[in-house]
Amino acid sequence: MPTEQVVETAEVVEKVKRIILDDLDVDLTYERLDETVPLFEGGLGLDSVVLVELISFIEKRFGIELGDEALNMDTFQNLGSVAQGISRLLAKQQT
Repeated sequence: MPTEQVVETAEVVEKVKRIILDDLDVDLTYERLDETVPLFEGGLGLDSVVLVELISFIEKRFGIELGDEALNMDTFQNLGSVAQGISRLLAKQQT
């Protein structure tokens, strides 16, 4: 079971990278989108407007709703934490 979770999270990271590069109005390259780079200050420098857009695209692409418990700085610390949050919500939907 842990292997499935790792694969699923890796797939989610790739989908979130595509959202950032293809759908958001940001000037970033694929190489800068490492899953450990902070999304805000000291990292990619995303602002609150871009974050709202990112949340909207994530909800549409993955068919989930990010509730209040997921809308915090821990979840949106970096791409890895975003992907883990999405994976948890997807797993809950499957049960």
